[in-house]
Amino acid sequence: MDTLLFFHRSKESGRLWALTLAKLINVKNISSSEIKAHFNTTESFFPLTEGSLHTLQNLSSFLFEEDKEEVVIQCTAKLVTCDKIELSEIDGPFGYLAILNSCLSGGSIDCGELMPGILKIIISWRHDYEDFFLFSCNLKEASPQLLGFNIEMMRFLCLLLKNPSSLLDSEWDFIMCSMLAWLESTSESQAVFSIALVQVFACVSCNLTTALSVYFQALTPEIIEKLPANLISEWQEFFSEGIQNLLLPLMVKITREEKNTSEASFQNSVLKPLGDALMFVSKDQLLNHKLPAKFVASQKTNLPDNVQTLLNTLSPLLLFRARPVQITVYHMLNKLMSDLPEFDNKDLKSYGDEEEELSLSPPAALMTVLATQEDLLENILECIPVGEFAVIQPLSEEFCLVLGYLLTWKLILTFFKAASSQLRALYSQYLRRTKSLNKLLYHLFRLMPENPAFPGSTTEFPNKDTKTYFTEELTLDIKDMSTLSSQIPHLACSVYCMTLKDMPAMVRLWWNSCEKRVFSIVDKFTSKYVSNILSSQEISSVQTSTQLFNGMMVKARSATREVIATYSVDDIFIELIIQLPSNYPLGSITVESGKRVGIAVQQWRNWMLQLSTYLTHQNGSIMEGLALWKNNVDKRFEGVEDCMICFSVIHGSNYSLPKKACRTCKKKFHSACLYKWFTSSNKSSCPLCRETFF
Repeated sequence: MDTLLFFHRSKESGRLWALTLAKLINVKNISSSEIKAHFNTTESFFPLTEGSLHTLQNLSSFLFEEDKEEVVIQCTAKLVTCDKIELSEIDGPFGYLAILNSCLSGGSIDCGELMPGILKIIISWRHDYEDFFLFSCNLKEASPQLLGFNIEMMRFLCLLLKNPSSLLDSEWDFIMCSMLAWLESTSESQAVFSIALVQVFACVSCNLTTALSVYFQALTPEIIEKLPANLISEWQEFFSEGIQNLLLPLMVKITREEKNTSEASFQNSVLKPLGDALMFVSKDQLLNHKLPAKFVASQKTNLPDNVQTLLNTLSPLLLFRARPVQITVYHMLNKLMSDLPEFDNKDLKSYGDEEEELSLSPPAALMTVLATQEDLLENILECIPVGEFAVIQPLSEEFCLVLGYLLTWKLILTFFKAASSQLRALYSQYLRRTKSLNKLLYHLFRLMPENPAFPGSTTEFPNKDTKTYFTEELTLDIKDMSTLSSQIPHLACSVYCMTLKDMPAMVRLWWNSCEKRVFSIVDKFTSKYVSNILSSQEISSVQTSTQLFNGMMVKARSATREVIATYSVDDIFIELIIQLPSNYPLGSITVESGKRVGIAVQQWRNWMLQLSTYLTHQNGSIMEGLALWKNNVDKRFEGVEDCMICFSVIHGSNYSLPKKACRTCKKKFHSACLYKWFTSSNKSSCPLCRETFF
């Protein structure tokens, strides 16, 4: 196909001809010298027309470096001599900036003092021709020429921020004030995003905020020394906060008015850069949001109003049928999750010694979303047998549903992990009653591939160095589309790994209740791909733990997957050997006896059983189990007697002491243990002496 024909058509008409020319050069791998043969000198592109502008923009990445440098010098020289009438003209600053942006975007040209010089020219335009800058206004009436001019100025500033060396205080002030003013225009113009150039304006203004956020986040001490004195504090205290106060409500507004947007729709093209910009919102900025209050009448919560409003506003967006929104919301909420259990912790005393086994819900807003997702997901996956891999087509409606479901679970698991042992017991009881975790585990064994090999690695003969979805970290990036086909399988594996690590007892309970076929599938898959990873992490956490116990030493042996705990007080010495199973954490952890001095056989057996019970039924780490066990033994030596139902001083779920005493034999029991005894036996007699308890 003759590129000369396309070149001439492109110079005449631009637009699709220019795009087609660039595509042809790329596909045919046409050399720079062949392209150069189509024009004698770069001067032939001037004066600029729409055709020559589009042609130069699309050819810039294929030109010889010397030709590109020549174009850059020509455009810069022309910028200096422009007057007001020409500012938004094609053969004027708009066109010259557009070509400069195309030539400089590759980063191959040494700009030196060129870019700061162009910035000074733009600042001079701001002083002399204020009306040409679309600051803090509605773009509905803006002309295409002015929109294009402002878009190219923003694009230039994005390029400048990749290496903004030696900028003056006033220049930084111009960049940041302009960014915020352009962003205000984007925020005010949401109703006209359907206009193509307004949409591009919105995208580029978000890109500029992201470029600034990236720059300030990556600052090193050496660079900070060279910056103006108050620049960083001004960014953090005013500009960064101003960005989030504009963008967070904008995303909420767009998603409220557009319930569903396909990946190719115009709204979604705005949502990607908008989401990228929102990635930099800090936890404090989220907590100080300016969103309108949003509460649900029947919602039980211990969260402050501002936090509950944020969760009620953002959590439903995990159901939104657009991947950029789902990932953005996940990253924002994930910044809060670890702090939320603390609000339940303050209310924990009321749960301490109840007779019933009480439960407590994880964040209600997330659980409401989860309930909706569970019903929808059941319709999609119910016909697929557990253990068979369900292929989810990228960016389909099913893809967004599964993505939102798995992201919701990642948030819940992060929340669960940050909770205290006592709170985890209450949350576990809630998840057990709702059967939410059981549903998740059945779904995961439809969403995880039979062979979870990381793309590009071979697992025909797996070894410890083989890369799988369990060994490689999952990155959830809005713009990266290259990993879409593997995103759901990788995410499913990530959620399964988190579930095994943070809720081992609940997974073990589910696994033991599975039918034989599913039991075997889960056992083989977990043993082959996950157990070694989690065993190593558990042993490593023991070895690197800074937790100190008065009277107890803990050490670990990675080769044998063993943890050895030695407890000594006065003349008493106890050694315990904790062995992790090959299918950890599905199989039960075994506790074996080492050396013991000064302990009766029956008491020793009771303590062994207690530790084994803690490690089997608590959703926590070995160190947490040992801490609980030591606390129990310490109380025993302090004279507190065991509850004669569970044979433990400290209750396994609510961590209370035995307080309910029989009037006849005077033995004390845990309230929760007594409640279970009375309800299961249908009697009100003492478990020990059999006399009426009350």
